[in-house]
Amino acid sequence: MKRFALPLFALLAVASAAAEVTLPGGTLRYDVAYHCGFIKISAGEADIDLNLDNDQFTATLNGQTEPIGGRIYAISDTLRASMQPADKGLSKEIVSYENGWYTKPKVENLDGSAISFSNPRDYKNIYGDGDLSASSETMEAVTITADMLAMFYYFQQMDFSTIRPGDDISLAVTLPDGDIQQVNIVYEGTDCYKERRTYKLSLNYSYHGEMSNYPVTVQVDTESRLPLLFSADIKIGHVEMALK
Repeated sequence: MKRFALPLFALLAVASAAAEVTLPGGTLRYDVAYHCGFIKISAGEADIDLNLDNDQFTATLNGQTEPIGGRIYAISDTLRASMQPADKGLSKEIVSYENGWYTKPKVENLDGSAISFSNPRDYKNIYGDGDLSASSETMEAVTITADMLAMFYYFQQMDFSTIRPGDDISLAVTLPDGDIQQVNIVYEGTDCYKERRTYKLSLNYSYHGEMSNYPVTVQVDTESRLPLLFSADIKIGHVEMALK
């Protein structure tokens, strides 16, 4: 496996400048499915909205399950970052704001109302705010979901024609508190998903100074550069998020 340390050798892997990135308009809707052994269920939906104003990138994800055991499980992620041109290769990502909320209200308590993250009793966020009981594994997954929103930008920018299967690209992301987060992108080559040609990659982020327990496989459409499928193995089983 070849490893390129950005930005020194990034020109071999990417070529487009940040100013050339164009994001899709409108809301992207994904179906969420859950697998455990032979069990496969449609777990819910997730909506993603993207915006790019000069070099200011903003992305949100809002998703919720169908009722499971009398509860609805929901997350809401927001990422704002300055995608600044680098000397070579992919943009330098400087995050100005990132947060993710998790909640699991009982269906009977919603009574037709929308899910809210306003009452600290009912939520937990990635900074530990809120009083809801949530495992560390759950909040790690919520954090990684927010981190991955930047990939919608990077996939538009990458020049896949110059990357070879097995190439490993390492990025450093500056977080709001000044800490540096690492993300490794491994290109696995061209593939096919639901009769559409794709670029297949795997992503792994650092979390609290160590690489995450949740590497994510992504199928990126070769034409639109949109992720058609995210898939990961988490504590409760295998989860997939597929573009509608």
